[in-house]
Amino acid sequence: MSPKSSAHLRATILVGLFSTVSTGQDNAGLKLFTDRYWEMVLERSPIRATEIGDHRYDDRLDDLSPQADERYDAALTALRQEIEKLGANSLQGDDLLTRDLLFRTIDDSLLTGPKLHGRYLPISPLEGPHLRLPLLRVAQPFRNADDFENWIKRLSAFPKQIDDVIANMTEGMSKGVVAPKAVIERVLPQLRIHIVTDAAQSELFKPLAESKTLDDAVRERIKKELSETILTRVVPAYKKLLDFLETKYIPAARATVGIGQVPGGDKMYEEMAYLNTTVKISPEKIHEIGLTEVARIRGEMAKIQKEVGFKDSLDQFLEHMRSDPKFRFQTGPELYAAADKLLARAKSQLPKLFGRLPKADCVMKEMEAFRAPQNPVAYYNPAPEDGSRPGYYYINLYKPEERLRFTLEALTYHEAVPGHHLQITLDQENTTLPKFRRYGSYTAYVEGWALYTEKLGYEIGGYQDPYSRFGQLTFEMWRACRLVVDTGMHLKGWSRQQAIDYMAANTSLARIDIENEIDRYISWPGQALGYKIGELRILALRHEAEQKLGGKFDVRAFHDALLSGGAMPIDMLEKRMNEWIEKQGK
Repeated sequence: MSPKSSAHLRATILVGLFSTVSTGQDNAGLKLFTDRYWEMVLERSPIRATEIGDHRYDDRLDDLSPQADERYDAALTALRQEIEKLGANSLQGDDLLTRDLLFRTIDDSLLTGPKLHGRYLPISPLEGPHLRLPLLRVAQPFRNADDFENWIKRLSAFPKQIDDVIANMTEGMSKGVVAPKAVIERVLPQLRIHIVTDAAQSELFKPLAESKTLDDAVRERIKKELSETILTRVVPAYKKLLDFLETKYIPAARATVGIGQVPGGDKMYEEMAYLNTTVKISPEKIHEIGLTEVARIRGEMAKIQKEVGFKDSLDQFLEHMRSDPKFRFQTGPELYAAADKLLARAKSQLPKLFGRLPKADCVMKEMEAFRAPQNPVAYYNPAPEDGSRPGYYYINLYKPEERLRFTLEALTYHEAVPGHHLQITLDQENTTLPKFRRYGSYTAYVEGWALYTEKLGYEIGGYQDPYSRFGQLTFEMWRACRLVVDTGMHLKGWSRQQAIDYMAANTSLARIDIENEIDRYISWPGQALGYKIGELRILALRHEAEQKLGGKFDVRAFHDALLSGGAMPIDMLEKRMNEWIEKQGK
């Protein structure tokens, strides 16, 4: 997920900590290019601008038309050509890294559009304008009448977004590039919940219902305008999309789930695997790595089974851990309180692992009901740049009786601290970096780091009982299984049920989580590959640092260096950290 972190203790940056890792941007010409690129990004996506705390575009939605894509791609291509004139020989240190990253970022953007047909597949249970609009109220300010007028203008623009989405999906149908039926069917309830006859019952009305800043006369005027916009603009747009999906798209949707089943899908999947792992490794090799990791982790799980005295087979132990009611939560508040307690303890331990800590805090937040049934158990939503709110550790309280107790500790390390919150927030708060680096989001780096931090729980006194240790292995197995099932579906033609069965046979994840996860991998081909590949490469970097530095190795300095340059492709991170290790050893 893309974003910013929160769970932050204030700390002083140690003097000279980054003396071996330059992060400045000294070349004036390069700065002009990075600033221009970032302005292009925000103008292209007003929603993203709002989400990160830039409120210049709060009255607009993203233009989802093919013409907007073509204009943006043309502008990126022209910018890239201009940057090429700034020769690499004129740059050094971090400026050279910035130039290389900017090239890589632009090239990735140009790849994801026309070559990977992203425009034809804009809707899933996890992504799409049908979700981004109601979720915007988390980031959109509602301080005064002007803010509400911006909100109304945004809502008024929603029908055009839906028209563009329908046109794009219709074009995709003509080319045979369609989403799986199983994915689109899960979107339908997400649309129906927004089709209301009383505007006051809409999620989009809640900002006004919760506001206490408007005087009565202004409030009445805004209420009338907002209600009319919801009922005459937004609700008909949701109805239109629902009707299109039910009557035209689903009958044409695929029974298969792998992207390899669409025209040119095999090549698309290779590119998606590269974009998400950021290293040159074939999907076939990734499948093999996954099988190897699954076998290794099963061995570790068997040790826990023996420790707790479970006499039957490992498969029966996995089923026992998944199904015994004592390992489930009973109520939503109980789940929320347990996660909050783990979050507080993890925050208190951060100085043991980091010399530099973020200023923004990370707090618990319940996942909104309109999307909870189709979403995973938790995720992280970063704090905006303006500091108007903390980062959110979102927890899904839907069906708490199906949520597992023993995985909650590893989940908290990953989604909150020291996982997403530390990495994303430290990046955003690092004003020495150009903004495109502060807000970079390479899956293998971002998610590889978060998966790596699940193991850091052992270094701060966590995982005190065998069941929580089994939970850590369950989550590690989950990511290893991702390598197998993602490549299984998109490369080898597995069915949705085959993927579910494989995950169920090798993890103790709750059935609801397994099904939601498999649908996620179907919707985002290749995205699930970045976690384990990124973690394995980061673990290898740490092992190399420990081996080469010996007594000089300082885990806090290693983590600070790793997180000091912003998100980047793993191959570029490896080069950067190997240089750091070499300098530390002198």
